Amino acid sequence: MPAIWALSDLHLSTSGAKPMDVFGDHWGNHAGRMAESWDRLVADDDIVLTPGDFSWASKPAEAAGDFAWLGARPGHKIMVKGNHDYWWTGTHKRMAELLPPKTYALKKTAVSIHGVGFFGVRGGDFAALTRYGDTRTAEDIEAWLAREEHELKLSIAALDQADAAAGRTRGQRICLFHYPPIPPGRTASRFTPIIEAAGASFCIYGHLHGQELGPAKVEGTWNGVTYRCTSCDQVDFTPTLVCRI
Repeated sequence: MPAIWALSDLHLSTSGAKPMDVFGDHWGNHAGRMAESWDRLVADDDIVLTPGDFSWASKPAEAAGDFAWLGARPGHKIMVKGNHDYWWTGTHKRMAELLPPKTYALKKTAVSIHGVGFFGVRGGDFAALTRYGDTRTAEDIEAWLAREEHELKLSIAALDQADAAAGRTRGQRICLFHYPPIPPGRTASRFTPIIEAAGASFCIYGHLHGQELGPAKVEGTWNGVTYRCTSCDQVDFTPTLVCRI
Protein backbone atom coordinates (compact mmCIF):
# COMPACT_ATOMS: atom_id res chain seq x y z
CA MET A 1 0.00 0.00 0.00
CA PRO A 2 1.76 3.23 -1.14
CA ALA A 3 2.13 6.04 1.35
CA ILE A 4 2.17 9.81 1.00
CA TRP A 5 4.83 11.66 2.99
CA ALA A 6 5.74 15.32 3.35
CA LEU A 7 8.98 17.16 4.04
CA SER A 8 9.19 20.83 3.11
CA ASP A 9 11.80 23.59 2.98
CA LEU A 10 14.79 21.32 2.40
CA HIS A 11 17.03 24.37 1.81
CA LEU A 12 19.62 22.22 0.08
CA SER A 13 23.04 23.60 -0.78
CA THR A 14 25.08 20.57 -1.77
CA SER A 15 27.72 22.92 -3.19
CA GLY A 16 28.35 24.17 0.35
CA ALA A 17 27.67 27.76 -0.70
CA LYS A 18 25.08 28.29 2.02
CA PRO A 19 25.35 25.86 4.95
CA MET A 20 22.25 25.87 7.11
CA ASP A 21 24.03 25.39 10.43
CA VAL A 22 24.50 29.18 10.53
CA PHE A 23 20.85 29.14 11.69
CA GLY A 24 21.62 26.88 14.64
CA ASP A 25 23.39 23.66 15.56
CA HIS A 26 20.19 21.67 14.97
CA TRP A 27 20.71 22.28 11.23
CA GLY A 28 24.08 20.54 11.26
CA ASN A 29 24.41 18.00 8.40
CA HIS A 30 20.69 18.39 7.79
CA ALA A 31 20.95 17.09 4.19
CA GLY A 32 22.61 13.89 5.39
CA ARG A 33 20.06 13.44 8.16
CA MET A 34 17.17 13.99 5.76
CA ALA A 35 18.66 11.51 3.29
CA GLU A 36 19.01 8.86 5.99
CA SER A 37 15.45 9.19 7.25
CA TRP A 38 13.99 9.52 3.74
CA ASP A 39 15.78 6.40 2.47
CA ARG A 40 14.75 4.46 5.56
CA LEU A 41 11.06 5.38 5.48
CA VAL A 42 10.05 6.00 1.88
CA ALA A 43 9.47 3.20 -0.63
CA ASP A 44 10.02 3.55 -4.38
CA ASP A 45 6.28 3.70 -5.07
CA ASP A 46 5.52 6.20 -2.30
CA ILE A 47 4.95 9.93 -2.84
CA VAL A 48 6.82 12.74 -1.05
CA LEU A 49 5.44 16.29 -1.00
CA THR A 50 8.04 19.03 -0.66
CA PRO A 51 6.21 22.36 -0.96
CA GLY A 52 8.83 25.01 -1.51
CA ASP A 53 12.29 26.29 -0.64
CA PHE A 54 13.93 23.21 -2.10
CA SER A 55 17.32 24.75 -2.94
CA TRP A 56 19.34 27.88 -2.20
CA ALA A 57 20.59 27.92 -5.82
CA SER A 58 19.95 31.19 -7.64
CA LYS A 59 20.12 29.69 -11.16
CA PRO A 60 18.96 26.34 -12.59
CA ALA A 61 22.51 25.17 -13.34
CA GLU A 62 23.54 25.83 -9.74
CA ALA A 63 20.81 23.47 -8.51
CA ALA A 64 22.22 20.43 -10.34
CA GLY A 65 23.80 18.91 -7.24
CA ASP A 66 20.65 19.46 -5.21
CA PHE A 67 18.54 17.75 -7.87
CA ALA A 68 21.04 14.88 -7.95
CA TRP A 69 20.46 14.54 -4.19
CA LEU A 70 16.69 14.50 -4.77
CA GLY A 71 16.95 12.04 -7.64
CA ALA A 72 18.84 9.62 -5.41
CA ARG A 73 15.92 9.51 -2.96
CA PRO A 74 13.13 6.94 -3.42
CA GLY A 75 9.56 7.81 -4.34
CA HIS A 76 7.66 10.23 -6.52
CA LYS A 77 8.30 13.86 -5.56
CA ILE A 78 5.92 16.81 -5.90
CA MET A 79 6.91 20.42 -5.25
CA VAL A 80 5.63 23.97 -5.50
CA LYS A 81 7.73 27.12 -5.60
CA GLY A 82 8.97 28.66 -2.38
CA ASN A 83 10.05 32.23 -1.73
CA HIS A 84 13.74 31.22 -1.88
CA ASP A 85 13.52 29.05 -5.02
CA TYR A 86 15.26 31.55 -7.28
CA TRP A 87 16.46 28.69 -9.50
CA TRP A 88 12.85 28.02 -10.59
CA THR A 89 12.65 28.49 -14.36
CA GLY A 90 9.64 29.99 -16.07
CA THR A 91 8.89 27.39 -18.75
CA HIS A 92 7.47 23.89 -18.35
CA LYS A 93 9.92 22.56 -20.97
CA ARG A 94 13.00 23.86 -19.17
CA MET A 95 11.65 22.65 -15.83
CA ALA A 96 11.06 19.15 -17.24
CA GLU A 97 14.67 19.09 -18.44
CA LEU A 98 15.92 20.15 -15.02
CA LEU A 99 13.91 17.82 -12.77
CA PRO A 100 15.01 14.26 -12.04
CA PRO A 101 12.69 11.37 -12.97
CA LYS A 102 9.44 11.01 -11.02
CA THR A 103 9.59 14.66 -9.91
CA TYR A 104 6.80 17.15 -10.60
CA ALA A 105 6.83 20.92 -10.14
CA LEU A 106 3.35 22.43 -9.92
CA LYS A 107 2.69 25.92 -11.24
CA LYS A 108 -0.73 26.40 -12.82
CA THR A 109 -0.54 22.63 -13.32
CA ALA A 110 -1.48 19.47 -11.44
CA VAL A 111 -0.57 15.79 -11.34
CA SER A 112 -2.35 12.55 -10.50
CA ILE A 113 -0.43 9.60 -9.06
CA HIS A 114 -1.94 6.33 -7.82
CA GLY A 115 -5.39 7.85 -8.29
CA VAL A 116 -4.63 10.79 -5.98
CA GLY A 117 -4.76 14.28 -7.48
CA PHE A 118 -2.30 16.94 -6.40
CA PHE A 119 -2.66 20.68 -6.99
CA GLY A 120 -0.96 23.66 -5.46
CA VAL A 121 0.45 27.15 -5.42
CA ARG A 122 3.09 29.17 -3.62
CA GLY A 123 0.43 31.18 -1.79
CA GLY A 124 0.72 34.56 -0.13
CA ASP A 125 2.52 35.76 2.97
CA PHE A 126 -0.29 36.96 5.22
CA ALA A 127 2.25 38.20 7.77
CA ALA A 128 4.15 40.40 5.31
CA LEU A 129 2.55 43.66 6.40
CA THR A 130 3.65 43.24 9.99
CA ARG A 131 7.08 41.71 9.45
CA TYR A 132 9.97 43.95 10.36
CA GLY A 133 11.52 45.68 7.38
CA ASP A 134 8.83 44.75 4.84
CA THR A 135 7.88 47.78 2.73
CA ARG A 136 4.94 46.35 0.77
CA THR A 137 1.67 48.20 1.05
CA ALA A 138 -1.77 46.73 1.65
CA GLU A 139 -2.41 47.18 -2.08
CA ASP A 140 0.77 45.25 -2.90
CA ILE A 141 -0.31 42.38 -0.67
CA GLU A 142 -3.81 42.31 -2.14
CA ALA A 143 -2.41 42.12 -5.68
CA TRP A 144 -0.10 39.28 -4.59
CA LEU A 145 -2.88 37.30 -2.92
CA ALA A 146 -5.20 37.81 -5.90
CA ARG A 147 -2.52 36.48 -8.25
CA GLU A 148 -1.92 33.42 -6.09
CA GLU A 149 -5.66 32.80 -5.82
CA HIS A 150 -5.89 32.87 -9.62
CA GLU A 151 -2.97 30.44 -10.00
CA LEU A 152 -4.53 28.11 -7.43
CA LYS A 153 -7.73 28.03 -9.48
CA LEU A 154 -5.71 27.30 -12.63
CA SER A 155 -4.00 24.36 -10.91
CA ILE A 156 -7.37 22.96 -9.83
CA ALA A 157 -8.76 23.46 -13.34
CA ALA A 158 -5.80 21.55 -14.77
CA LEU A 159 -6.55 18.63 -12.44
CA ASP A 160 -10.26 18.72 -13.33
CA GLN A 161 -9.41 18.71 -17.04
CA ALA A 162 -6.95 15.83 -16.67
CA ASP A 163 -9.53 13.77 -14.77
CA ALA A 164 -12.14 14.45 -17.42
CA ALA A 165 -9.77 13.58 -20.27
CA ALA A 166 -8.85 10.29 -18.58
CA GLY A 167 -12.45 9.47 -17.74
CA ARG A 168 -11.63 9.47 -14.01
CA THR A 169 -14.11 10.31 -11.31
CA ARG A 170 -12.81 12.69 -8.66
CA GLY A 171 -10.76 10.73 -6.16
CA GLN A 172 -8.72 11.79 -3.18
CA ARG A 173 -7.03 15.17 -3.59
CA ILE A 174 -4.22 16.90 -1.72
CA CYS A 175 -3.26 20.57 -1.88
CA LEU A 176 0.26 21.99 -1.54
CA PHE A 177 1.09 25.54 -0.43
CA HIS A 178 4.44 27.04 0.43
CA TYR A 179 3.22 29.83 2.70
CA PRO A 180 0.66 29.03 5.40
CA PRO A 181 -2.72 29.15 3.64
CA ILE A 182 -4.41 30.57 6.77
CA PRO A 183 -3.36 33.68 8.77
CA PRO A 184 -2.18 33.21 12.38
CA GLY A 185 -4.97 32.79 14.89
CA ARG A 186 -7.64 32.00 12.31
CA THR A 187 -9.18 28.89 10.78
CA ALA A 188 -10.11 30.25 7.36
CA SER A 189 -8.85 32.56 4.61
CA ARG A 190 -9.67 33.57 1.04
CA PHE A 191 -7.98 30.32 -0.04
CA THR A 192 -9.81 27.84 2.19
CA PRO A 193 -13.19 27.81 0.38
CA ILE A 194 -11.34 27.13 -2.88
CA ILE A 195 -9.37 24.27 -1.33
CA GLU A 196 -12.55 22.82 0.13
CA ALA A 197 -14.53 23.11 -3.11
CA ALA A 198 -11.72 21.36 -4.98
CA GLY A 199 -12.21 18.31 -2.76
CA ALA A 200 -8.88 18.30 -0.93
CA SER A 201 -8.57 16.16 2.18
CA PHE A 202 -5.17 17.61 3.16
CA CYS A 203 -3.35 20.90 2.64
CA ILE A 204 0.39 20.59 3.27
CA TYR A 205 2.55 23.71 3.64
CA GLY A 206 5.96 24.86 4.90
CA HIS A 207 7.87 28.17 5.09
CA LEU A 208 7.88 28.43 8.89
CA HIS A 209 11.08 27.85 10.86
CA GLY A 210 12.18 28.12 14.44
CA GLN A 211 10.36 28.10 17.75
CA GLU A 212 9.63 31.82 17.52
CA LEU A 213 7.37 31.12 14.54
CA GLY A 214 5.17 28.74 16.51
CA PRO A 215 2.20 31.15 16.76
CA ALA A 216 2.08 31.39 12.94
CA LYS A 217 1.78 27.63 12.55
CA VAL A 218 -1.91 26.96 11.94
CA GLU A 219 -2.74 23.25 12.04
CA GLY A 220 -6.02 21.41 12.37
CA THR A 221 -8.99 20.07 10.45
CA TRP A 222 -11.72 22.45 9.30
CA ASN A 223 -14.53 21.70 6.86
CA GLY A 224 -13.00 18.37 5.97
CA VAL A 225 -9.48 19.62 5.18
CA THR A 226 -6.50 18.85 7.44
CA TYR A 227 -3.81 21.55 7.40
CA ARG A 228 -0.24 20.58 8.35
CA CYS A 229 3.10 22.36 8.42
CA THR A 230 5.99 20.09 7.39
CA SER A 231 9.01 22.42 7.30
CA CYS A 232 11.93 20.07 7.86
CA ASP A 233 13.06 21.57 11.17
CA GLN A 234 9.45 21.39 12.42
CA VAL A 235 9.37 17.60 11.84
CA ASP A 236 12.90 16.67 12.96
CA PHE A 237 14.24 16.53 9.38
CA THR A 238 12.20 13.39 8.79
CA PRO A 239 9.43 12.77 6.24
CA THR A 240 6.13 12.85 8.06
CA LEU A 241 3.36 10.45 7.07
CA VAL A 242 0.32 12.16 5.57
CA CYS A 243 -1.73 9.07 4.72
CA ARG A 244 -1.67 5.68 3.08
CA ILE A 245 -3.48 5.17 -0.18
